[in-house]
Amino acid sequence: MSSSNRPLAAAALAAVLGGPIVTIAAAAQEPAAGRDTAAAQAIAVAPAETPYLLLDLGGKPLPVRIEREWRCYEDVVAGTLRLREDGRWRLETTVRETCGSRSKMEQEDEDGTYRTEGSTLRFLDDDGHRNRADWSLDGEIDLDDLDHGTLGESGVLTVRLADGKTVLRFRREGA
Repeated sequence: MSSSNRPLAAAALAAVLGGPIVTIAAAAQEPAAGRDTAAAQAIAVAPAETPYLLLDLGGKPLPVRIEREWRCYEDVVAGTLRLREDGRWRLETTVRETCGSRSKMEQEDEDGTYRTEGSTLRFLDDDGHRNRADWSLDGEIDLDDLDHGTLGESGVLTVRLADGKTVLRFRREGA
């Protein structure tokens, strides 16, 4: 390449490299200019959610034992129920699993849908059916079997599981 072609080559390279960069920068500015883009629409329709922190399970403060098998057991140490305004719920729990002298922490997530009837919430599984109790003789508590709940004025949400007896109490985050 001769020295007389270098400025031309540099300009061509800048045009090739600068073109997409300018396009990306312009695309990032388009929503501010009022133009619709797929990214702006996706952000605009993201449903709001309200997090509720798990206070107690069955009237017992956390941690609470939910499963026991021979020398192993599981304790729920924390939980958050997220209610989205589009009718979806997600329960995120932190569980400590202990076998003998070994223990490990695990994150568990369950989800489904819900509908509101006044101050009552009806929880449904992913297929839109009511959750059914998973009956067990060993007293295991299945936290994903949410059935119905009542939202109190003070931001407290009381949820009964499908077993008909276990109650989870949550408090709206920030309340």
